[in-house]
Amino acid sequence: MAASPSATELVLMFRHNSILWHYTYGAVFTALLAFAGLITVVAYQMEHGLREQEAKLAQLSEKALLETLAADVDLAAARLNFQFGDHLRRIEALSLRTDTQTALESRNVVAMSELLGPAAKTADVDSILVLDNRGHVIGASSYEADLVAIGTTLGNLSFMKDVMLSMEESFPGEKQTFSRLLPVAQTSAFAPSEHQNAMSEVIFVPVFDDFGDVIGGLLAQRWFRKKEQILVDLAKINGFEIAVVFDGRVISSAGMTSGVLDGRTASLSGYIKSSGGHIVKCGRPIQMFELCALKPTKYLTETQNQLTEIGREEGGKLLKWLIFIGFSALLAFAAVAYLLARQVTRPLTNITRALSGIAGGDFEGDVAGTGRHDEVGDIARSVVLLQRSVKERDALRVRVHEKNRTLKAQETKLRDQNMLFDAALNNMSHGLCMFDATGKLIVSNRRYGELFGHKDDQVQPGMTASQLEALQDGTEISGHELQGERHSTDNGDLLVSTSMLKLPSDRIVLKTNQPLVDGGWIEISEDITERQEARDRLAFLARHDPLTHLPNRVEFLEHMEALLSRRRKKGGEFAILCLDLDEFKVVNDSLGHPVGDELLRQVGIRLTEITENDELVVRLGGDEFAVVTELPVDRQSVDELARCIISQLSQPFQLADHQVTVGTSIGIAFAENDDLVADDLFKQADLALYKAKDDGRKTHRYFEPHMSEAVSERQALLNALRDAIAHNQLELHYQPQFEMENFQVCGFEALLRWHHPERGMVSPADFIPLAEETGLIVPIGAWVLREACMQAAKWPSDIRVAVNLSPRQLKVAGFGAELVGALASSGLNPRRLELEVTEGVLLQDSEEVLSILRQAKSLGVRVSMDDFGTGYSSLSYLRSFPFDKIKIDQTFVRSMGDSEEAVAIVRTVIELAKSLKMTTTAEGVETREMLDILKEIGCTDVQGFYFGRPMPLANTLELIGEHFPESHHAVSA
Repeated sequence: MAASPSATELVLMFRHNSILWHYTYGAVFTALLAFAGLITVVAYQMEHGLREQEAKLAQLSEKALLETLAADVDLAAARLNFQFGDHLRRIEALSLRTDTQTALESRNVVAMSELLGPAAKTADVDSILVLDNRGHVIGASSYEADLVAIGTTLGNLSFMKDVMLSMEESFPGEKQTFSRLLPVAQTSAFAPSEHQNAMSEVIFVPVFDDFGDVIGGLLAQRWFRKKEQILVDLAKINGFEIAVVFDGRVISSAGMTSGVLDGRTASLSGYIKSSGGHIVKCGRPIQMFELCALKPTKYLTETQNQLTEIGREEGGKLLKWLIFIGFSALLAFAAVAYLLARQVTRPLTNITRALSGIAGGDFEGDVAGTGRHDEVGDIARSVVLLQRSVKERDALRVRVHEKNRTLKAQETKLRDQNMLFDAALNNMSHGLCMFDATGKLIVSNRRYGELFGHKDDQVQPGMTASQLEALQDGTEISGHELQGERHSTDNGDLLVSTSMLKLPSDRIVLKTNQPLVDGGWIEISEDITERQEARDRLAFLARHDPLTHLPNRVEFLEHMEALLSRRRKKGGEFAILCLDLDEFKVVNDSLGHPVGDELLRQVGIRLTEITENDELVVRLGGDEFAVVTELPVDRQSVDELARCIISQLSQPFQLADHQVTVGTSIGIAFAENDDLVADDLFKQADLALYKAKDDGRKTHRYFEPHMSEAVSERQALLNALRDAIAHNQLELHYQPQFEMENFQVCGFEALLRWHHPERGMVSPADFIPLAEETGLIVPIGAWVLREACMQAAKWPSDIRVAVNLSPRQLKVAGFGAELVGALASSGLNPRRLELEVTEGVLLQDSEEVLSILRQAKSLGVRVSMDDFGTGYSSLSYLRSFPFDKIKIDQTFVRSMGDSEEAVAIVRTVIELAKSLKMTTTAEGVETREMLDILKEIGCTDVQGFYFGRPMPLANTLELIGEHFPESHHAVSA
């Protein structure tokens, strides 16, 4: 038990406690008054602050909404940029397709339209044009496109300079594409489009041939949509409105509540005024136009109300917490005032804080009470002495520790650097050796020994460079100094040098010596075997055909130029022989492309075996080859070579399980003039080749000057035919068909005629084959079908119209749509239309053609086989397809008067048609005798000069009026 305090101590404590409690009561009362005043001030300031907060919230809400709209503008721009890039990628993918290259090289307008029409829809562009390497328009994605007009328009547009630059600078592996958004004033329209707008996206991608040359390109145009789907989807997902502004007008929009493109309001200000107010944020993240994002102002008002309500609720909570914390603080203040009032507590607290600081490493803190002369003063002075002593000791310990830590860090860093250097050196893909200024080896890595096959102990530091070279056991195949950079050293100027070694293992190593500033150098060795082989392979492929390994067109032309140069200096003649395989396409189509490729390889082998060492055999492409003779050569030798080639290539080829026989036609041109160039000589041989093919094939012909005139005449006729299509110079004549039962007109066959303003009537035998060859027969055939249906719809309902179909028409993907469109636009009953096809139509892709004809029959259209009996497989097609009619070829009909065999053949055909429930039409009926024979053997219908020649539409209407008097007025109308 502790001793009880004395009376004197109690008195002192009482006096001390009295002063303590008076001080405590006064401090608490003063704090209470201060707290009441604080609450009053806080309440007033809170109400005033809420009013100011409402005003600021309005500004902040609008700022936040504008920042959101700015982000929406950037998002819409990113989506549009991705869409532009996607259009470019799609067109670029189209340019890489083999059928695109083939269509461009063939200059086949129809093939281009068939390919580019669906491709334009897939790529989401409005039109695609095909340009040759001079920038001329040679095809389009639409049949109706006026290529001449488009070409004239393109030539005046500024971006064509960039297009031509793209074609000039593009090469394989570095294709220069062109994609730009341009206003309508700088682009015009390549082809009519329902999407025409204030600007369009222009894309150009060059097209390469098999040899890496630019042969043209694809030029696409896509009009900027008034309702871009990607913007519509974005506006729908993110809940805002988008406007695209160009030249002060809205040209595209998405998500707007009222249209700005309907003619009422074409500007943002007009739209906002009519719609009741919006918050708008515009930017120009994409060149040429502004993107604007909009939100109705109602969103801003709702946000402000929500934030104001939140502010009021939070203010009330703050006031409640302030009152609670204030009363708590009063209680705490009373306790603290009581404790702080004690005089001993203050100095002891400071001394305790100083001791805690010393324990925590703080030796600068002040110690209160050192001036007092009581026990508290003694304690304070002792604490000061302790503070100084500990400070000096800790400072010494810190210095020692810091020095040790620095040494350990340097040691660890040096060890790590050495490990990293060793790892990097021994894991390099290149071999490395470092030599000092005296030429001795300092260090080498593991890869160096692996490259040259050295053992681990063969390469040691201190060896000289000559000793290492003696160990390499390689043959130097190239070496040179690179003159780009010179390094000055104490031993003179050193240059970076390289050399290439071929090792006994057939590996190729490239060595590079890099000088150092101290006079030494680094030798880097790299295995470039694969790279060198690839370079050699590319060099070979650049000048050789990859299929036959024969020289290609590049080598062919350079070889001819070299021979022409030698000829100018030394004289003499040489010849080139252009070869084209006969019936190669039949082999390719019937047996497949692998068999066709093997045939081309064997042809190349035979040609190489036939020719001499000084003669060059090349493959020009497809089934075309060429032979360049030696210099000099005489015509007799060339003649013997041509006959030998024809003879050898006519021998059968064994291709897998098939034995194939083909022939060849040869065109020959002699280099006789000094002013000839390689291209001219090649063109002469090509013209001679056409002559050989026209003269029956499996023969050879020499170039003659008049051949160029024939080609010019053919080109002139082709150009005139294109003009005829463009200027509606073509017309239809109709040859009547009669029923044998009552000799009444039952139909007409529509026949194409061309009346040229200068040439007069051009024979169909002259221009129809040309149209077939160039593909113009497709648009011509579509026009004939529409025109015939349109005219026949005005005839009596008992009269049919027959239209001949070309094989190319049925190979066009959209023929079914053309047929339906012709019937729908004319209103002609499908049962009154008769489509005439020959066996030639069915020879290629017969299943696909038969499928199209079955679709036509499902519409009610009649289908007849024309020129029956002139082919090889007519009976097989009668079995595979239910024809409505057989047309007996006129060669049999005209021979009936002189040949009993012809009568028997016609009778057999008629009986066959009856058994198959088909009707028959005999063509070429020219005499009464022919008519009587046909009636006797049961022919259904007839046509020929005996009944009427093909006649213009006006004469056709007169003939219909004679046979159908009751309908004459309607027909004339």
